[in-house]
Amino acid sequence: MNKLSTRSAVLAALLAVLGAFATYLALPAKADSWQGCAAGQLCLYTEAGGAGTPWATGPADATQTYDTAHDNVAVSVWNNTAYWACLYDGTSYGGVMQAIKPGVHTDLSRTTADLTGKVSSHKLAKSKAGCWTGFERCPDHTLCLFQEPSGRGVGTVSTADNPDYGPTWDNRVVSVWNRTDRHLCFYDTPGYKGSWTADGRAYKAYVVLSGSSTTVPAPYAGTFGSHKFVTGTSEC
Repeated sequence: MNKLSTRSAVLAALLAVLGAFATYLALPAKADSWQGCAAGQLCLYTEAGGAGTPWATGPADATQTYDTAHDNVAVSVWNNTAYWACLYDGTSYGGVMQAIKPGVHTDLSRTTADLTGKVSSHKLAKSKAGCWTGFERCPDHTLCLFQEPSGRGVGTVSTADNPDYGPTWDNRVVSVWNRTDRHLCFYDTPGYKGSWTADGRAYKAYVVLSGSSTTVPAPYAGTFGSHKFVTGTSEC
């Protein structure tokens, strides 16, 4: 092959490459399926990749219990806030939890907990550690009882002595926040009776001081059957 033929072959090959590259550039870019999520919003989607029906919510929205349209439908999430997004498969911040970092969007199937189609409540927290507590649900000047650790799960509010919890709360209290100005004495049976044995000693009451919150330790957790308010712990 002479030099002219060689140059022609090289030129033809170069033109072919340039033509293919130009064709590639002319192809439409693959659409980003993530629908827009405004700054300061947590967006939940009914399909993977931010597709489907979107739902945007902010830090001030009440989200302890979803309505029928939003319960157990989220498949992907975009946390376009400066907070950690805490997602739960139970109402009132209960059940399994998945924390989503600020600024992250992802399919729930790619997260550790995989709450695909299971999210029933959420909140935004200043740190990941804040995802593990629900104590902030407790109003001022009240006693709050919860059926899961750290103020999570089903909760109830009390402001008076309760000599008998009944089947709904008997032996179900796992964490407590006493936001009243009095101390609390908890008992393992109705009528302020019963006792526990711990460290070789018998204890008549489990005490939660005024202003204190706690996940109740063994052997007291899940055993309370009644409580009363006192001004001094000696009254227990």
